[in-house]
Amino acid sequence: MKEVAVEVDDGRAYGRRSGHSDADLYEVDAGTPAGELLRRYWHPVARSDEATSVPRSIRALGENLVLFRDGQGRPGLMEPRCCHRGTTLLYGKVENDGIRCCYHGWLFDAEGHCVDQPCEPDRGRNRDRYRQPWYPVVDYNGLVFAYMGPAEKQPVFPKYDIFEDLGDDEEIVIVDHFAFGGPSDAPCNWFQTHENTMDPYHVFILHNAISGSQFNPNLSLWPEVSFEGHPWGVTSIQDRPLDDGTVLHRVTEIRMPTIRVVATPTLSYLGKTNNMSWALPIDETHTRVYAMVRVPKDRDPQGLPTYGPESKAWHDLTEVEHQLYPGDYEAQVGQNAVTLHSTERLASSDRGVSMVRRLWKEQLAVIAAGNDPVGVEFGDDAPVIALVAGNYMLER
Repeated sequence: MKEVAVEVDDGRAYGRRSGHSDADLYEVDAGTPAGELLRRYWHPVARSDEATSVPRSIRALGENLVLFRDGQGRPGLMEPRCCHRGTTLLYGKVENDGIRCCYHGWLFDAEGHCVDQPCEPDRGRNRDRYRQPWYPVVDYNGLVFAYMGPAEKQPVFPKYDIFEDLGDDEEIVIVDHFAFGGPSDAPCNWFQTHENTMDPYHVFILHNAISGSQFNPNLSLWPEVSFEGHPWGVTSIQDRPLDDGTVLHRVTEIRMPTIRVVATPTLSYLGKTNNMSWALPIDETHTRVYAMVRVPKDRDPQGLPTYGPESKAWHDLTEVEHQLYPGDYEAQVGQNAVTLHSTERLASSDRGVSMVRRLWKEQLAVIAAGNDPVGVEFGDDAPVIALVAGNYMLER
């Protein structure tokens, strides 16, 4: 009798399928479901001090753009290709009224209107017919935000309670390094950096058990964790009983679409958080994070972790030391430029990550149905947004 071979799965890698990524969680280009959802919101695209009289090339949501600030102090954000003959405005001359193309001198104001054509009769009898593609921008506390979506869906620019009513002894500082001391950009998709905020267990493991205490020793204590869904996002609540009879009650929040609000990991601020961050999807495989931090003028804006027994900064680590003392950058970039979602095996501790993904896909369905996503407001009476994240000390 002929023996029949029995296929045995003993877990080895041979023959394993390569897996695939979920496009709804990483695409950013206009016309894709995720790219259109992103374009219903305002995004930080640069620090305010980067908008100057020298045009600057930037990239956001997969689009190459040129940023400048005219002589009246107005920031402008435009497509680089001049609508006349197609050369780049990166070599344009910024003037009082806008940016002048280097090729034939057409001058465009901050909203793309052509206001001068020096080579045309009467400096442009028909110049009103021409407009350089542009995006609306807002300067807010040291960041330039852009709205890159449809005009009829443009929401009110949002403001946040933790940045209101600054005292004379306070200031707002912008931090644009990735993941507490890493480089400014990460070579991976924005969503896998974003959902990490709803993964509180990695703080105990990655930032403590693996790499040593990188923030505050109290964060090395095992937390009791719960998650809550909200119309605007997801929160994680972490309670850590302390030896003095109190409980460190730590709340972290994610807000649509790219906002993460984390209480200071050094525990240097108690009560409501003093900072919030935005993940900028540069394109499908690159991310920048902008943090806005409210601090007293005499205090370090954000305590950065050190690594290893020599307490080195991230940029000073050798390649081997990056292996020995990994942080968020190594863990998130280590998932590849875009993670293979089909090969993941989520468990109960990943509930927060699952909630973030579910909220995102729910909002994809909302805009596909022709409705407005959560977290956008229209009209002049839009309220200041109240954040909930922070470090709170409770009686046990």
